[in-house]
Amino acid sequence: MKFAKLVEKISEEYSIDILSQGEDSEIQDVALIDNKHDNTIRNTLYFGYDKQLKNAVSVPSQCIIARTDPAALPLSIEGNIALVKEDSLFTIFNDAKTLIETTRKGIFEELTALADKTHSIEAVIDAASVRLGNSLLFCDMNFKIIAASASFPVLDPLWIENTKQGYCCYEFISEVKELKSIRNASQTTAAIEVTCTKSPYRKLSSKVFHNQTQIGFLLMIEGENNFLPSHFEMLSTISHVISYTISYYASNLFEKNSPYHELLYNMLIGAPSKDIMPRLAELQFPAKMLVLFIRPARYPGQPYLKNFICKNLKIQIPGTHVTYHKNGIAAVIPLKEDTETGSEVPELLKYFSKKEHVRIGISNSFSCIENFVSHYEQAYAALELGHRINPEELVYLYQNYQIYDLFSEVQNPDKLGRYCHPALSMLNQYDQENSSQLYQTLFVYIEKGCNIKLTSQCLYIHRNSLVYRLNRITEICRVDLSDINTLFLLRLSFLIDRYNGLNKSLSKSF
Repeated sequence: MKFAKLVEKISEEYSIDILSQGEDSEIQDVALIDNKHDNTIRNTLYFGYDKQLKNAVSVPSQCIIARTDPAALPLSIEGNIALVKEDSLFTIFNDAKTLIETTRKGIFEELTALADKTHSIEAVIDAASVRLGNSLLFCDMNFKIIAASASFPVLDPLWIENTKQGYCCYEFISEVKELKSIRNASQTTAAIEVTCTKSPYRKLSSKVFHNQTQIGFLLMIEGENNFLPSHFEMLSTISHVISYTISYYASNLFEKNSPYHELLYNMLIGAPSKDIMPRLAELQFPAKMLVLFIRPARYPGQPYLKNFICKNLKIQIPGTHVTYHKNGIAAVIPLKEDTETGSEVPELLKYFSKKEHVRIGISNSFSCIENFVSHYEQAYAALELGHRINPEELVYLYQNYQIYDLFSEVQNPDKLGRYCHPALSMLNQYDQENSSQLYQTLFVYIEKGCNIKLTSQCLYIHRNSLVYRLNRITEICRVDLSDINTLFLLRLSFLIDRYNGLNKSLSKSF
């Protein structure tokens, strides 16, 4: 590793000033300045105090110096010289030693070259896990999982669940932060072992920095390959590579979030009301609002969500507040007090969804932000169910899918069939035996509010033909189509039939 690159890496965590810069030669070793020995080995980076340079016979060509007295430095200095704070000298020495030793093994160059080629944190994490021989995750400060290794998948059941949902719950985060090893960890990339009583798997963690601020952490989970002393050094180096990747290719990923973003996210991951309520009092939300859950039709990555979709949504609907969850955008949008969802918002969002190539689930309206989570779940369910039932559409109102949401809560969907009106099975059997369409006729008739004109138009048949079919239905099934309770049961039965038919077709495809 060369002097300029080493200083660049160190400056991600520490304050460092370049006093002089000469030939950028490769550094092969580090050492402490010792006036009893030769300090001029060309490829060695020396560490010491400014007063040692004043008394030295010759100044090292490459050194990092702790400044204690500006007057102690020689007037004329040449070579690669950088100044750091006195209290960070030995910590930087250890970090530099780790970087150079691991670089000698090629991991730093290999992974930074991969970052330059792919511009992908995920690719770097996966390649790093191969070098470590264990699974590796990268999480942000909210314990949201940014990337996880695929070549060495996570084996720890606790983290399998976290990885599956893409984030850690608030209770889990609180417990981890109270671990002694976490509380006592230094503000460096030095790897530490993390002990968790709820998991038998050993773990190493290393902090990740960007612009001298911690933005997340790496977590290596021991699998079939036991921990080695070199893993500590390698994980610290990988942390520097992730910082490098973020600095050059994903800097927008860790922009400072607004208080609204942080509050909404903490609510989604289960923060208790005692932590939420004081923060709610400091923020203002609309008197009436909706929750949207937005997911790209083809997922292009979180930077695209932030830089394009989210910004355009805020322009389209002023007063919108967002957070990011489950590979999508959770947005709170204002609603006029004198309207429900109506047609204005869905039409606006239909235009937006086509323009931005996204799918959108829309919750019912609400007026108290404390109910944000339940309405987020409505929007999420609307998108998930709507996409399955009507994949050709892009915008899904929860009110149109809430009955299917109710069905989805049944542990065994097949048991829903027992609640179906027997008329449906009778009509299905009759249609199969007689090549008729009485099942479809009754479905459309009920969908169109029992309106003869609309039903006949929809089925492209004469009204007399429709009347004939309805009479046959009443004869075969012995049902009274003028009875409101019967119509309700038939409507419910058709919905159950559609839901169960969808589940069966999905199960066959897997």
